[in-house]
Amino acid sequence: MKSFCLLVSLFLASSFFANAQGLHNRNSLRIGADYLSLDAPDDLGYRYMARYGRHVGRDRLVLEGSLGYFSTPNRHLLAQQVYLTGLPRKRITADLTIAFDLLPSSHHALRLGGGPSIWYRSDDALRSASYVVHQDGSVTDISVVRRKINEVNPGYHLMGEYEYALMDNVTLGARIGIASFTKAGISSMAGINIGYRF
Repeated sequence: MKSFCLLVSLFLASSFFANAQGLHNRNSLRIGADYLSLDAPDDLGYRYMARYGRHVGRDRLVLEGSLGYFSTPNRHLLAQQVYLTGLPRKRITADLTIAFDLLPSSHHALRLGGGPSIWYRSDDALRSASYVVHQDGSVTDISVVRRKINEVNPGYHLMGEYEYALMDNVTLGARIGIASFTKAGISSMAGINIGYRF
């Protein structure tokens, strides 16, 4: 963590030198949506994101902070084609990313990066269930034990993204990534965004 803070400090210091050289559009605001998976195959949905980035090192490095919100229906498979529905699964996400641009181009960017993540999760977890399946496929006598989870999970994320400048100040991008947490498991994501440089 100390080395990460030192790296962030170096990037911020280099932004002042880059501004002194007269470079423009050092900031970006982006909004978009990721198709996000949680730790279960049925729990997929959209995470809506807002991101602020600071471009340094002649636009080859980006230090970015992002906030997101995710909610998806919560279904537990009990038997073939029989689901038990719980409260929606929710995430409020915060990520800090350092990314490096592999392409020295003013219109194209191919970035790889990562950094720390802190996600709040709200889950209605199914601990156990008992039920009777009849010959016609119907399910009766359902008894369940649930566990509600409301906690903050620290972790990390890795990402790759491609961004194209539609105009001098307007960009369109696509990204993929994963986020890993000790308690909440691994989430994968793929999404698109539109941005404004200023």
